[in-house]
Amino acid sequence: NLFARVAKGYRGPSIQGRIATSNVVTTANSETVMSYEAGFKARLWEGRARLNATAYYYEVTDPQFTAIGGEGNFNQLINADKGEGYGLELDGDVYLGGGFNLAGGFAWNHTEIKDKDLLVAFCGAACTVTDPIVNIGATRRANINGNPFPQAPEYTANITLSWEHTLANGAELFASTDWVLQKNFNLFLYESVEFKQDTSFEGGARAGWRAPELGLEAAVYVRNITDEANVIGGIDFNNLTAFVNEPRTFGIQLTKRF
Repeated sequence: NLFARVAKGYRGPSIQGRIATSNVVTTANSETVMSYEAGFKARLWEGRARLNATAYYYEVTDPQFTAIGGEGNFNQLINADKGEGYGLELDGDVYLGGGFNLAGGFAWNHTEIKDKDLLVAFCGAACTVTDPIVNIGATRRANINGNPFPQAPEYTANITLSWEHTLANGAELFASTDWVLQKNFNLFLYESVEFKQDTSFEGGARAGWRAPELGLEAAVYVRNITDEANVIGGIDFNNLTAFVNEPRTFGIQLTKRF
C-alpha cells in the first residue's frame, strides 16, 4: 500500500502557570504547522513479515518553546520565528518460526530552530556553551538559531524478540526481550558540551506463563538489564546537575483478568 498525506495543525496560545521569583507571567502565541508525509506499508513472505517506511517534512510557524533554567533559574514561554523537521522512519516485524517473532524500528529525525534573533539565558554553572554569545548590557544570552529542538533525538532505534509456546492444555509459555536506543539530543534550547547527550540505551526482559481461558498470568521481569545510568534531564541553574533513568529493577507479576 502506498500513501501520502498533507495536513495543517494548530495549537492555541499558552500561558505560564508557575511563578517562582517574580510576578512576571510569560505567554506564547499560537503556532501552526504544515506537514507532508509519504510512504508504503508492505506484507512480505506470504504474510510472515511486515515492512513500513515513511518520509516526512514539516514546518512550524511561531513554534512554542519553554526556556528552562539558566542563570536566573526562570521558566519562560517563548516563540521562535520558524521550526523545521524532516526525517525517515522504518519499522517491521517477521515471524521466524518455532514461536519466535522479531520486530524493530529505526528513525532519523532532523529538527531545526529558525530565528536569527532568538536569544535565551544559558547555564549559571561553568558549562561550555557552543552557541554564539550575545552581550545585552550586563547580561549574556545564547543565540539558538539553527539548534535542534530540545529532547528530540536525531536517531532512535528499537528491537524486540519474543517467543510463545502453547501447551497441550491451552496454557501458554512466553518470553521476550526489548531494547531501545536514542542518539544525539539536547536537554535545553541552547547547546553546550555538558548538556548534549550522545547515546543512551536500555533493555528489558520478561518471561512467564498464562492461561487465557482463566484470565491468569504469572511472570518475572527485569528492566534496565545492564543498569545503565542514562541522562534524561538536567538542572543548569548553578551547577551541572543531571537526573537519570531508573536503575535495574526486577520483580514478579501476578495478574487476574475478569
